Amino acid sequence: MSSRTILGHIFIILAVISTMLVTGCGKKGLKYAPLEIMLQDAIADSAWPGAVMLIGRGDEIVFYEAVGYHTYEKLEPVTKDDIFDLASMSKAVGTTSAVMKLIESGKLKLDDPASAYLPQLHGPDPVQTAIKKNIRVRHLLAHTAGFEPFRLFYHMDVSQEARWDSVFQSPLLTKPGDKTLYSDIGLMVLGKVVESVAGMPLDRYLEQQIFAPLGMRDTYYNPPASLLPRIVPTEINAWHGGLVHGFVHDENTYSLGGVAGHAGLFSTAGDLSRFSRMMLNGGELEGTRVFKPQTVEMFTRPVSRTSSRCLGWDSPEGECSGGIYVHPHSYGHTGFTGTSIWIDPENKVYVILLTNAVHPDRDYKHPKYFDWRQLMHSAAYEELGITVRNRNVILKQRWREHFGRN
Repeated sequence: MSSRTILGHIFIILAVISTMLVTGCGKKGLKYAPLEIMLQDAIADSAWPGAVMLIGRGDEIVFYEAVGYHTYEKLEPVTKDDIFDLASMSKAVGTTSAVMKLIESGKLKLDDPASAYLPQLHGPDPVQTAIKKNIRVRHLLAHTAGFEPFRLFYHMDVSQEARWDSVFQSPLLTKPGDKTLYSDIGLMVLGKVVESVAGMPLDRYLEQQIFAPLGMRDTYYNPPASLLPRIVPTEINAWHGGLVHGFVHDENTYSLGGVAGHAGLFSTAGDLSRFSRMMLNGGELEGTRVFKPQTVEMFTRPVSRTSSRCLGWDSPEGECSGGIYVHPHSYGHTGFTGTSIWIDPENKVYVILLTNAVHPDRDYKHPKYFDWRQLMHSAAYEELGITVRNRNVILKQRWREHFGRN
């Protein structure tokens, strides 16, 4: 990078900070400028190369904008209908939705042991194998099964079947139900439970039961190559041998064929808006009922007082990505690539922010992406005139210092 380019970046960042100081300080609100300008400021601050943000209230879309480019080279502008790798948002929008449907059909129960559908769910020794028989479906959904967060299964030079055997034999760090430990492995196992009960692959079941009925036409695992121009690239990754573009960023999911319970889903803000409206409406959208209201309610409430985790979803606490105004009864999920969704049934609001913050590599996410994500979600609520503070949520330190508030 030339010295002229570096100086140019410095001037941009200084201009952003100057604008924030002039327009932000002395005001109570966090929305210091129009939302589109704030999204552009995040780009200038290297939070993400490009983004699509959509805010809905009830059945109305009140804000829907695309900013930036697919990469920092600024060759391909981001458009509203661009397709993003959702990463761990797949856990909620994908796998959890499949479980909800199977429970409603009576084919699956929350207290069913996972081993009833996956007899290959063994431990590395007889003691752990016996303990794993106590893993229930609800434990996998709430991240209380006891699995560690992740393992590098993709480093194994074996077949996909052998790799899945290693997933099933992963050791437990705690006994099922004892502790909340966010785990990709638990959702990988849950995805296989879905396939066993449904009698078909996870992606096909979701397409038939959720995505097609909702008219989510741009939501896929393993999106077709014809959509490549609309797919926003993620990381330049040494293991993949270059730019990850058009296929899943998560290495474990990629090594398992692109479909897994914890990652792999691609979608657009428009499709996720349809999904969010369905959830806000208690499981129904435009005359199509996907879930019963009581099922939505059951899956989107915290499972205990000691954890923010719901069944497949999360609820707001701490430095919540959903911002400082998101209602305590809200639920949401994030994705490692730079994606987030929060649904607020009390205010009839949902906020979708899709970025490729891992570009050009995952180190670019820390910490600016997390700071701007929370600020944008907070600003979205101020755009709607909702400023009742959620006392379970704290503002990121950067913004506490900048805006002079907690």
